[in-house]
Amino acid sequence: MGVVTKLRHFVDDDEGLYECRNCGAKLDDDRDPCPTCGSAEIAHYEF
Repeated sequence: MGVVTKLRHFVDDDEGLYECRNCGAKLDDDRDPCPTCGSAEIAHYEF
């Protein structure tokens, strides 16, 4: 098993960043509108 494969098993697949596209606020998930500005436009970035 290669190093990259081992790292993929080690890192949780649910990691990522949820961010409001309108105001840039960081969110826990994309289920609800942004609590800061009310926008439903939520971006999800996976690392």
